[in-house]
Amino acid sequence: MSTYSLKMPLAILLLLMMVSCANAVENTNENQTSWWEKTKQAIVNMWDDSTETVESLIKQSTETVFPEEKDALFAQVWNKVTPTLNKVLLLEKEQETLPESTWFGRDQQENQSEINNLLDEAVKILSISHTAHTRERIHALEQEIREMKQKISQYRQDQVSAPIRSTWKMTVADYEEKIQQLTKLINQSHTIIAQLKTQFAQKLSDKGFSITQEQLDVLLSSVVGDDIIQSSIVYDNVKQISQQLMDLTVKSGEDIETSQRYYGMYTVLLKTLRYMQHTFINNIDEKYLPKIDQITANVQYLTATTQNFLRGNLDGNRRQHLLANLEAQNLTFKTAMLYKQHLIKQRRKIIIARDKTASDLQIAQNTYKTVRVSGELINLLRSSQKIFDALLNIQVPELLVFENMQMKQEFAILTQKLAE
Repeated sequence: MSTYSLKMPLAILLLLMMVSCANAVENTNENQTSWWEKTKQAIVNMWDDSTETVESLIKQSTETVFPEEKDALFAQVWNKVTPTLNKVLLLEKEQETLPESTWFGRDQQENQSEINNLLDEAVKILSISHTAHTRERIHALEQEIREMKQKISQYRQDQVSAPIRSTWKMTVADYEEKIQQLTKLINQSHTIIAQLKTQFAQKLSDKGFSITQEQLDVLLSSVVGDDIIQSSIVYDNVKQISQQLMDLTVKSGEDIETSQRYYGMYTVLLKTLRYMQHTFINNIDEKYLPKIDQITANVQYLTATTQNFLRGNLDGNRRQHLLANLEAQNLTFKTAMLYKQHLIKQRRKIIIARDKTASDLQIAQNTYKTVRVSGELINLLRSSQKIFDALLNIQVPELLVFENMQMKQEFAILTQKLAE
């Protein structure tokens, strides 16, 4: 939600003040008050653009994706990623002839760094999908809800000192109306998010990534959720691209050089998958798990401090507050441990997927270097379709069992902390 921005020029504001003075002379007090209330509300509405923002998001979120748009999207992915794959293929060939290290000119280390940058670029291109757009809309609406709740909280705070009646100042009734408007928008946003989640699950299912509603909730609230979603999108796009490469290989007939080039692109696709999976695992090992350990260590220290306060404090009211703190700390600790288990399990799954990709890549590279008949390439490309289906099934998230709604909310809070 954007903050207030001044949309009314100062000259217009002064003009309104002059017109109001004229009306004050010509009209009765009752009419004057009515006119002022309308003018004041118009000014307030021009200051607050929250309604337009959320309604715009809601409108965007209900757009339908047609089949021809899906084909156009794949064409976009194909046109963007094939030049990148060809660049990697050329650099891979060059890698074999370069020295391991040199003071002058290119070496294997510099060449590999360029390859990694291209693989990063390939992953981003292969992540293009209407599914990703739906995820972004859900993110945006959730952010809007958080900001609207903050605004409601501020309105309630300002309402305490607001006048009952006023010409220029916001009154208690004005704040209450604003609160009701935002509450209505929040409810509408929740409804749209529920609809988007249903669409989102269906789109994932169409890609062979079938999950329950509970698993989808975990996926969307987990810090690795975006990585898992990205993987499913990449697998689906790679599957379509490999199918396209197979069709082109068939059409190339006896042109061995052309068919080998297509298969070389396929090996680069597998390297892109392996690179993405390796990055996923590194994020868990080097970013998320250390943060979880830091959070649990802080909570344990805080819990020990709270327990010390309890032992030395006999006042009933203070003990009540300390016990409530202790309960909240215990919930955070238990949720953090559940989160850690979730990350470890997902890491284990990605390792399995990475090992499968690595094995397939070894065979693909060996075949690429030795094959002489395009028919053998076609058979290997055809068998690769099952590989991507298996990779999708591996990554279905474990169903987390939350003890209560508070733990589920705490899980979402931890996700924000881990993503910082």
